[in-house]
Amino acid sequence: MATTKLKKWAVRRIRFYKDKYIFKLKRYTIAVLTSDKSDVSIALSYAFGTLIALLPTPGFSTAIGIGFMTIFKQLNKMAVLLSMMVWNAITIIPVYWLSYKLGSSISNSLPDVEVQNETIRQILLFFKQFALGNLALTIPISIASYFLAILLLQLARRMRLRKVEKRENKIIA
Repeated sequence: MATTKLKKWAVRRIRFYKDKYIFKLKRYTIAVLTSDKSDVSIALSYAFGTLIALLPTPGFSTAIGIGFMTIFKQLNKMAVLLSMMVWNAITIIPVYWLSYKLGSSISNSLPDVEVQNETIRQILLFFKQFALGNLALTIPISIASYFLAILLLQLARRMRLRKVEKRENKIIA
């Protein structure tokens, strides 16, 4: 009896958060698409948000993004927040895993840090592998997200222009 109530409660809770996430994602996407800023500015903001979200600062990436948005006024706030929504905790886990794997293959050619304590040496080795891999993975993903954002923005604006033209043709006819 209690477990069925708990299951129902958990399902309702998961559905609530999923709906809330999808609502925010749609709201940010619509705000980006209806923005009066140029496609290049929006795509740069999205790529910058991707870069911040992928850096190994779990939990602080949104605060860092908001800090940069207050400093650099030309960043599109909704594009940065949209990229933070896309690169959430679920999608970031595979990126961090790939960062470590890539970094371990890169750092094999680099010399190890000489430290007396074995625990500290292992921590430094792990950090070196993860940081190198994250940097090697984050920069190409951010560049690719810039070009993907440009492509999607141009496609969305063309589709919106077609809808407006169809409405005008219906009104005239």
